Amino acid sequence: MKKLANRSLLALLTGIMLFSLAACGSAETGGSEQSGGNTGGAAGDARKDQVTVIKVADSFPNTNPISKFGTQVWIKRLEELGKGKIEVEYYPAEQLGKAASLLDVVKNRVADVVYLGSLYYTDKLPLSSIVGNPGLVKDAASGTKAYHKLVTEDLYEIEYKPHGVKPLWAVALNPYQIVTSDRPVKTMNDFKGLKIRTGGGMQDQIVKELGGTPVSVPAPEIYTSWERGTIDGSLLSLFSWPGYQVDKIAKYSSINATLSSFGVIYAVNESVWESWPEDVRQIVLQASKEVAEAFPESVMKHEEELMNQYKAQGIEFYEISNEELAKWNEKLDRLNQEWVKSMEQKGLPGNDIMNKFIEYSK
Repeated sequence: MKKLANRSLLALLTGIMLFSLAACGSAETGGSEQSGGNTGGAAGDARKDQVTVIKVADSFPNTNPISKFGTQVWIKRLEELGKGKIEVEYYPAEQLGKAASLLDVVKNRVADVVYLGSLYYTDKLPLSSIVGNPGLVKDAASGTKAYHKLVTEDLYEIEYKPHGVKPLWAVALNPYQIVTSDRPVKTMNDFKGLKIRTGGGMQDQIVKELGGTPVSVPAPEIYTSWERGTIDGSLLSLFSWPGYQVDKIAKYSSINATLSSFGVIYAVNESVWESWPEDVRQIVLQASKEVAEAFPESVMKHEEELMNQYKAQGIEFYEISNEELAKWNEKLDRLNQEWVKSMEQKGLPGNDIMNKFIEYSK
């Protein structure tokens, strides 16, 4: 009887162990980072494993045109092309980090993809700052054509890969104008005594060269800085006015200066990129190519609408005379030459990148 009881106990324990192993095996093969309903069996598990969640972060409020015509268009296209394969989590308005800290955000994998403002990273991405040089960007169309190619092809290995990130798409805004509230700036003499907001880097030198006092302020802080008197005006593209309430404080703006531009880059963590399936990577590249091509037309159309709206509000838009512009351009061209020289002294191909940007713009 005791022998039979022992055999019965052994059988019971063996059964429990087999059941536990089966349950563990089921849990291991059925798990997925992306939760979903029970579709049953291996087919359901395979479907869930195909969903790639992409976490995107930037500094723009949803109302900012760069977000509306760039980021949000890109995200929508990702989800259209990757239906059932890609889901995007979007964190705008500096939710995951300030504009100047987003490179660290993506390097540390707090987000998978982030916006990088070219002029916020002149120390870490010096060659990418070329978009801010005076006179190079004539309009958003030619500027974006050149900048997207330069950043995603020529600068990837040199500047981005060492930081562990891969640029996906890049665009350039229309040339920056001088925007003020006290008086229009039509000559270099008019710059004297004015504290002009810049995005840093080359824009600081441009304002100083023309006789003003540069004040480096991140774009989200333009309105509060202006209201407090920290700045008297700003170098800015008309395209960006609505997102920063510039129309509520500006009174004057030039329309034909080519003082600088601003580069918008979206980059992915390299390790994250490598972890994505090949079909997902191809979808991301396709959506990135499309947004870089569509963005300039949206810029042109939007700025025309904005100018008409702001003129009706009493804001004055004016042209600087050709004679005066020639003086500005002659004075500012020296900065481009100095930029090339400074890059070469750092062992960077400044002259080659300058020539390529000009060539790609044609």
